[in-house]
Amino acid sequence: MNQPNKIQFFNYMSNKFGYDFRCEQSYQLLKDVVREADEEEDLKQFVELKDLNKRDSEIYRNYLAEKGIEKTPSEVQEHFATIEYGLKLVFKNKGTSEKD
Repeated sequence: MNQPNKIQFFNYMSNKFGYDFRCEQSYQLLKDVVREADEEEDLKQFVELKDLNKRDSEIYRNYLAEKGIEKTPSEVQEHFATIEYGLKLVFKNKGTSEKD
């Protein structure tokens, strides 16, 4: 799959969150999601992550902190939105939907 378009990604995130989004780390995460989602097990994990409820997303935030990755609640939401965008690209490329 081709590299995701950075400008389209930044525009998507800016529209989603209502502020000028230009986070290079998120773009790197997007590229990782697109690359790693080719493996079926990784794909399932990404789908599960993006569908976490509020309580579970807080648990995930604590998990990241234990790994040395400190994120604010807003940054966790951006993280999940990045994964969601990456999955949309993967499913579009495969010609399937998340439910398939």
